[in-house]
Amino acid sequence: MTDLPNIIMTDKPTYDRWVGALLGFFLTGSAHYLSGRRRAGLLWFFGILTMTVMALALLLISGTVSYMISLAMLLGGGILWLLMLKQSYTPVRRIGFFGGIGVIALGLVLTQAVVFVILQVVLPLRMDSVSMQPTVIGPSVNEIPADSSDGPGFFQRLFTGKRFWDIKVRNSGFISDRLAGTAATYRVGSRAYELPFPARPLQKPGQHIASGETLWSGVATSGDSLLVDRLSYRFGNPKRGDLLVFKTDGIIHIPGSETWIKRIAGLPGERIRIEPPYLIVDDKKLTTPAIFQAIASMTDGHAGFMLAMPSARLGARLAKPTDEVLLGKDEYFVLGDNTGNSLDSRYFGPVPRKSIIGKVARTYWPFTRFNALNEK
Repeated sequence: MTDLPNIIMTDKPTYDRWVGALLGFFLTGSAHYLSGRRRAGLLWFFGILTMTVMALALLLISGTVSYMISLAMLLGGGILWLLMLKQSYTPVRRIGFFGGIGVIALGLVLTQAVVFVILQVVLPLRMDSVSMQPTVIGPSVNEIPADSSDGPGFFQRLFTGKRFWDIKVRNSGFISDRLAGTAATYRVGSRAYELPFPARPLQKPGQHIASGETLWSGVATSGDSLLVDRLSYRFGNPKRGDLLVFKTDGIIHIPGSETWIKRIAGLPGERIRIEPPYLIVDDKKLTTPAIFQAIASMTDGHAGFMLAMPSARLGARLAKPTDEVLLGKDEYFVLGDNTGNSLDSRYFGPVPRKSIIGKVARTYWPFTRFNALNEK
């Protein structure tokens, strides 16, 4: 009898387990897909993506319940991603050097595409001025000695956004004035030091400071972190009282391109003027929505609607009670809630519809203020 040749069944060559984890890190579910579990790989990718998008959409809905559900979903999505990564620590079939580079590149491209799409719907923004206080809180500082024990602890930093700073100079020199174009950067000799806005050095500009001395120490509180709804205005027009987010491109007196937040006070076709503390729209005192009555009442931290201060650099549209602005068909008159500290339409005029990005939906951080706008 002739012996049959031995037939040895071998599996396809595979990578070490860590390669699977690496591929899964860059492209969710890719290790599952390459190891033959294609359906599981697709479910991991689209499941985590869907959960993240739904969580962000819920954040745009005001209220405590939606906020808590959204946080739970984001936390759950993170846990699922870690579980996916753990399962990705498995042998995957070899796809060659260029195949691996392709998977990583695809993961990066898809990530950027997803981020791009999400940013067309919701945009995170940090409040960096005091023009909207007390509705939206901007950054603040409180000087305390460097050796003080009153600095915020971990949980206070987490929930309130407070952080202790102790900025010591590393070289001797004279303190300069604030550097142009910066919020709170000062030079000592040849070195530049950035302080938390709106802090100022403990010493006056022009004074000498020795190496190792404290330039500034204290507690800085971050401004509110906001979520901007970019979807609503694609299907409807801005409404009076909305916290409007817009680009400053082309607006006089504002160099460059910045993203600003102001409240819509006047709608297309209306006539606007100010008789402190009231805002006058078409010769009537504006009292609705309720925020305008609150501002005019000069209570709860509001100072009323103020006339613009004449300025050779900025100009002024509403410097006298008789001054008036007539809005065009696609123009909106915007004001800060704190008109004493706001560069707004009283100076640079109406905001065109094409410059509008969206409206503020909620404060999402610090956690102690997640429902602040809803309360207002």
